[in-house]
Amino acid sequence: MSWFVLALGAGLASAANVWASKALLVKDNNPILVGGVVHLWGMLFCLLAWPFVPQQMTLTPIVGIGILLMGLIYVLANALYFSALRQTQLSEIDLFLKTSSLWTFLLGITLLGEQASGRALLGAGCIVSSVLLLARRSQRIHLSRPQLLALAAALMFGAGNTADKWLSSAFDPLSYTTLNLGVTGIGMLMLAKKHWGEFTTPNLRGGKALLVGLTFALTQLLIILAFAAGGSAGEVILVAQVRLLILVGAGVLVLNEREQLGQKLLAVGIMLVGILVLYSG
Repeated sequence: MSWFVLALGAGLASAANVWASKALLVKDNNPILVGGVVHLWGMLFCLLAWPFVPQQMTLTPIVGIGILLMGLIYVLANALYFSALRQTQLSEIDLFLKTSSLWTFLLGITLLGEQASGRALLGAGCIVSSVLLLARRSQRIHLSRPQLLALAAALMFGAGNTADKWLSSAFDPLSYTTLNLGVTGIGMLMLAKKHWGEFTTPNLRGGKALLVGLTFALTQLLIILAFAAGGSAGEVILVAQVRLLILVGAGVLVLNEREQLGQKLLAVGIMLVGILVLYSG
């Protein structure tokens, strides 16, 4: 299967994940606690598949250091993300998270030595342009605290995507996904500093939490498979941003988020062109 199809599947799973996460973050929930629990649910789903998939791991001191760094990056990224998600509209937060594609693209070039072809540059330019168009609310730009949290999360996710590309070659896709989710989940629970009883509330054992965990595992697994199929860090993450199309559409049609509708539709069109151009070469 091509890296593009796998990355597209990751984008679809990620859209379902954001939707379910938003629904799970009720007012009284600690967002960092929620994030930690659903990551561990994702890890458990991966462990259920272990007997059916051969494992491959190459552990060295450098890989060990990389795992710790990866965990720190994803704990911070998800703590920022879940904190921002509860306070913003579904389509709005994903707009700011899309800037992670730019950071992934740049970090893939500077840290991993990936080549920046004209096709990739044009695709990245279209996607960045769509983000800037959606961000332009008025002549004056004012970012709220949740928006700043989302932008910071996007930067960390960009670094995390680059770490995935570097580390995942030392593992089979399922093992790396399990490790990623487990390290992130444990780290977030440590950061939340909550008692054990709070980890097992009915809200965090229900269908929404299980769906978030499952789609976290599926998204991460498909991204790692896309890397293994030959996609660069920048290409895979850019294509996976198709979730914005879904979430903006859901926000407009289901949640009635119709402010500046023409601007949103134009931005979505530019992003679609960017993804198609990225793949066409």
